[in-house]
Amino acid sequence: MRSELRAAERDELEAIGRLYHAVWRETQASLQPRDVAAYRDEAFFIARVRNLPAPPLAAYAQGRILGFAAWTQDYLGQLYIAPDGRGSGLGRRLLQASEDAIRAGGFDRARLLCLVGNHSARAFYERCGWRVADTITEEAETRNGPVPVACWAMVKELKM
Repeated sequence: MRSELRAAERDELEAIGRLYHAVWRETQASLQPRDVAAYRDEAFFIARVRNLPAPPLAAYAQGRILGFAAWTQDYLGQLYIAPDGRGSGLGRRLLQASEDAIRAGGFDRARLLCLVGNHSARAFYERCGWRVADTITEEAETRNGPVPVACWAMVKELKM
């Protein structure tokens, strides 16, 4: 599948938010406390994408958005691929482009958080040269206040 990577346009952010919500529900909701999943509806993800400090890098094929990545400084905050984009190398391309952008920003190490229990995501990152540096607890917002969520803190050394 031939795909194009480019910064998302403002009018594409809602579609990216919908993709983010759908993939998060599929891959992470069951690993989260129930209150987190109940709080994170589609509007939550659309707002989150619209509030990113820079437009996400999105992958397009045949006029459809199949995935996206977003980072701030040295932190990769999102990398999500629609089911029909998986297995095509798209995730690796988005990850590599994100790492390249982080390196171009002057950082020699990239960081991300991977939800404990999301073994397929962890394995993907490890195949791409990332490693678990620690297991930490983050707070996730719910309607009833924050709750603890365990995450693998992963890092990758970026060669300059």
